[in-house]
Amino acid sequence: MKSKKRQLRPKSLIFVKLESLDDLSRYVCNYDYTNAQLVSFKSGGAYRIFALGEEIGKSAIAYYVSNPKSERVIGYTYPSSPSQKENSHFVSGERQEGSNAINIICIDDAKISDAKPKDKEIPSIAKLSSVHDLVTAALIQASGTETIPQIYSFVYKGKAVLCAFDVIEGLSDENKILYYSLPDKNQSGGFVRYKYSDNRIDFTEYMGEHSYMYAKIIHLAEPFPFFKMPD
Repeated sequence: MKSKKRQLRPKSLIFVKLESLDDLSRYVCNYDYTNAQLVSFKSGGAYRIFALGEEIGKSAIAYYVSNPKSERVIGYTYPSSPSQKENSHFVSGERQEGSNAINIICIDDAKISDAKPKDKEIPSIAKLSSVHDLVTAALIQASGTETIPQIYSFVYKGKAVLCAFDVIEGLSDENKILYYSLPDKNQSGGFVRYKYSDNRIDFTEYMGEHSYMYAKIIHLAEPFPFFKMPD
């Protein structure tokens, strides 16, 4: 008897749309010419190209952008000085000199659907008193792993929000905690930096000055589906 072909059943994914291709590239870039891998699949009349993010219970967040075609590579030039502009573009031929090559793996027959976390798996939401506290907590938490932390930016009911997962070590149990703070305005820069000698943060379009510690700002096109805060 012939064995039946096993259908591909990927992990349940919670899709969160990003504002731009630059946000997706910034998310996966490690700034040492190594990058996380991207995945794409056909969804309606376009392709969803995504990076796997935080695990929420038995699901995982998938940060994505849509594109009419599925190319195999994104060329990403990151801004290392004030004169250099961040640039992401799909590469169909030879990639641009000086850019990072971010590979995209296309799955043709994936049955991938947008999941919703179960009530018992939804992250707890905690407000921090200032953006300064959020940024410094994220930087301290990431310093032990030698990674650049991710801080997410979006607008919720007309209010600008910055947030990050599990930035206070030891307070999380089985579920994640999403810590947030409210800046004065929606931040458009791709990075936030902290200067230890001045105990000061500011938002910037580039990273590269060695006297600062940096975190990425990832701009979401919409809030996390599980995010809520008091009116």
